[in-house]
Amino acid sequence: MKQQRIYIVGHGQTIRLIRASHRSQALGHVARSIINVKVASQDELVDALSRQIVVENATDGEQGELDV
Repeated sequence: MKQQRIYIVGHGQTIRLIRASHRSQALGHVARSIINVKVASQDELVDALSRQIVVENATDGEQGELDV
């Protein structure tokens, strides 16, 4: 079994304790319960761009493991 740690994942004053193998797994577990992610339809893209919502580029570097 892969070694696991308990991570604190929080937003503001709300925290959750998550047992996970790595930081991104803990973050993903919490995110899936509060955030919806799907591919945008053409109509959704047109609507968002007309409201001047910019397309952001995600990078893998944002979820690096912290040395403790």
